[in-house]
Amino acid sequence: MPLFFPEEYRQTSYRTLYESLSPTIRLMVQREFVGVSYLRRFHLLKKQQQDGGFRREQKKAGAFIHRKLTINRLLWRRQELVRSHLKIIFRHYLFGFLVQLAGRKRELSPPPHDPACHKDTPINLTVLRWMNRHRNTWEPALAPFLEQVINEKIRHHFIYCLLAGTLAARIYNRDEMASECSAVKAGQVPGRTPIGLEMEFSNLGHLAISRNLSTEELSEDPFHNMEYYSAFQLEDVTWRLGGYLDSHEHGRRLFSLSRYGGFFEYSLVRVDYPRHYSLPLTTDPGIAGQMIDETVDFIPEIKPHSLHVNLEFHGCGQIEPDLDDFLCLLLLGGDLVCDNYGQLREKRFADQELHRFIKRRRHLSLRSESKKEVMEYAFLRLWRTGQRNYNYLPVILALKGFQTAYRLAENCLKYQPQLLAWANKPYPLPDSSLRRFMVNLENGLRSEGVYGERFLTDYGSHLVRILESRRLMINRHCGNTIPM
Repeated sequence: MPLFFPEEYRQTSYRTLYESLSPTIRLMVQREFVGVSYLRRFHLLKKQQQDGGFRREQKKAGAFIHRKLTINRLLWRRQELVRSHLKIIFRHYLFGFLVQLAGRKRELSPPPHDPACHKDTPINLTVLRWMNRHRNTWEPALAPFLEQVINEKIRHHFIYCLLAGTLAARIYNRDEMASECSAVKAGQVPGRTPIGLEMEFSNLGHLAISRNLSTEELSEDPFHNMEYYSAFQLEDVTWRLGGYLDSHEHGRRLFSLSRYGGFFEYSLVRVDYPRHYSLPLTTDPGIAGQMIDETVDFIPEIKPHSLHVNLEFHGCGQIEPDLDDFLCLLLLGGDLVCDNYGQLREKRFADQELHRFIKRRRHLSLRSESKKEVMEYAFLRLWRTGQRNYNYLPVILALKGFQTAYRLAENCLKYQPQLLAWANKPYPLPDSSLRRFMVNLENGLRSEGVYGERFLTDYGSHLVRILESRRLMINRHCGNTIPM
């Protein structure tokens, strides 16, 4: 079968390296390189169904993508930018190869995926866990490749892909990967509601979407507010995790014209780059929670900023939510921190980082070509493992219980002014509000018909402890007694 290899490297050591690989790894290199551009990959795969599949179209597709995935000569002179972006590029290529290796038939025994969700979620999570726990294996091995391509002035992604593939074949350890796969299964909390995740990162926080950043502010970020996201073709490399640049402006987001930069985002519901289609990540809140933790740890160079959780909407409950119910959600998933003057505030609302608290949206499903209604919970802060004394599992379960227990309006705007006022000057909620919220969420989760009474009781107790600890934080700063 004729496979693509760039003409300009045929008489180099890279051709020798390529020829030394096994046929299986060579084919993986081809797949990973063609697959790096999800926009082009999406259309190519549709075309291949008509023209005879991957093998027939691969050489033509490889040549086309090779011309596109070349870093500009002028940009290459900005070595500080080149170095920081190449680290991200190599890491994602390595991730892709390890996913291919771990995802081979009968290689591992991952938890089953829901047919309506992304089929690669369990393997992606397994590989993320392995990479986050074995950095001392792959990071020192990638570093010489980074120096090599910089010294040789290699601007072509194909060579980056090739080098990452050779490393993946060398370091892949089935036993270690199987151990991480077992850990994934141990953290399962099966459910029925499809879940999607969108994570935003920025070293400049909410200023990422500002159009008036100073040169000094930009220089503090090694990625210059992701201004060169498209120039380094990051949208092509990060497709397995739904990577794209979010400028919070529809036109630029659609085409990733990153002239002004924005948030580096992993949209774990995205199927094609223009975002016409989507698929849920999983129906398992335990898997979703693990995916958040591992994805944040995967990209330590860029600070986590915000999290959007999407839950498929199948109707809601009968309880009319009051202000304290929404405040309980903010207590749980918002960002209570002190500002420069020592005043405790909920920063997501107080800094006007979000347009809406909760909103109903419609996503076009790849499977059914129909639009699915989802509730998007857009107020959550994204944090790293260890920054709080709880993880995202109780948060996701709370959102599920909230959605099935309460009657939710289209965009939940009724209490927006009061939420903003509370965010600027938080006060502790009464014990009765916390307990009522917990009982309602338990009943909401019970209605899904998945969780046993022991699980619900334990979860309710855990939830109350979290809310009480958050309330104590407010009480320490405002000096009030806790209302009953």
